Amino acid sequence: MELPNIGRHCSNTDCNQLDYLPLKCQHCQNYYCAEHSKPKQHSCINLPPTDDGERVPICPICGVPVPISRGEDPNIRMNRHISNDCIPVPKTTSIKPYNSCSFGKCKNRVAVQLLCSGCGKNYCIRHRLGVDHLCEQILKENKNKDSRDATSEFNLQTSSAVSA
Repeated sequence: MELPNIGRHCSNTDCNQLDYLPLKCQHCQNYYCAEHSKPKQHSCINLPPTDDGERVPICPICGVPVPISRGEDPNIRMNRHISNDCIPVPKTTSIKPYNSCSFGKCKNRVAVQLLCSGCGKNYCIRHRLGVDHLCEQILKENKNKDSRDATSEFNLQTSSAVSA
């Protein structure tokens, strides 16, 4: 029993092997067996020229090396560098923010901001509650709440004493 629609023949003329898991070359878009899958193994005609000794170009104006990302055109990058008055492009900052605790001498840092609803400052896990970092706003609200509770309790006691 033959399976004519499964797999492909290797595009290398010397091989022509039927492969059930052929690999497609990203440069020439032909299918190859595992033995000829790499561009140099099948002498790929669309393989871009590579400079094995990768070099960082140096700005002819300021003499500073201009870093280039892989695959980026060095001419475009150099033009951008020169148009920025030969000022190096700032390095990207870390994606992960570190938020330091605002409480006294605490040097803990957290990845997620824990902002106090009273003062609006950032705190670590240990000092996140208003009582723990002595937040004046939260303490003031708690004091007012306690005084209102004490007043309402006093009113209940006096009204029950008067009715008795």
